[in-house]
Amino acid sequence: MEQTLAAVAERALRCGALAGMELLLRETLRLTEASGAALFDGRTCVARAGTGVAGSTSRGGRLLKVWPERTGRADGQVLARLSALGSALLAAHARESAAEARHARLLASRREQERDAVRWEQRRSLAAHDLRTPLMVIKGYLDMMLKGTAGPLNATVQRYLDRMMRAAQDQKTLIDFRLGRGSATDLRPLLHAAFGPDTRLASRWRVTMTVPERTLLVKASPAQLKAWVRALVRGLASTRATSVTLQVEMLEATGCWRLVATTQDGGAPGERALALVGELTRRLGGTLRSPTPGEQPWVVQLPAELGPPGASSP
Repeated sequence: MEQTLAAVAERALRCGALAGMELLLRETLRLTEASGAALFDGRTCVARAGTGVAGSTSRGGRLLKVWPERTGRADGQVLARLSALGSALLAAHARESAAEARHARLLASRREQERDAVRWEQRRSLAAHDLRTPLMVIKGYLDMMLKGTAGPLNATVQRYLDRMMRAAQDQKTLIDFRLGRGSATDLRPLLHAAFGPDTRLASRWRVTMTVPERTLLVKASPAQLKAWVRALVRGLASTRATSVTLQVEMLEATGCWRLVATTQDGGAPGERALALVGELTRRLGGTLRSPTPGEQPWVVQLPAELGPPGASSP
């Protein structure tokens, strides 16, 4: 008997609960010399072997039923032990079925997400092409005019063309940023590394930071974001402040991270340092509100990476 139970348990472990139940029913027929046996979960027959087993009349519970029924004491003890193992196998089979159903749902969800990703990529590609094409035409004409194809240019026209070329290049950079495949970088560790207690500027000022307990993803490469953080540190250091307070929060309405830096006991920032922070912020697609006389805070808004970029439908 012990060998039989061990063999059934090993079979269930190796091949699953249903295979274990099938072996259990065959062993039940062998040990009891019955013509049929079945395992019921309530009124549902989960596994059957042999012939002649009637349906279950029980409304609940798990049981092992044989046909013809055995009423002897020896058969009763055997059936009790086999039924206990059968109940355990039925419970295991229910768990396996639930796990398989959950796996099927997760697989279907993954495939749907993959299809969504493909659709987003198609929309992104079409939107990028629709925006870049007229821009490249404009830049082509500007290049020809700057090379003198349309004749000599006076200083005023030359200046206007230079401005238009810079505006076209800025627009191209913005399109590439919004619709490109650029990576997203977490700003949080960069801020901690730049304003932490182990930096060389830690002895010159006291820094208080309040940042969300989550990743602060900004759509930029690590090199771009590191350069921006270094410029911000230099800009704040140029004020010769003794205390700096940094606060980062999410603006849900605009989908931006807002960083507010407040300095104390300091002066105006250096012009070159402030201009560099403004330029790098603009390249990241953000805005900088510079400190004005009587107001100390620096307010920076950087576009957050929250998901696939919006694009027009194909």
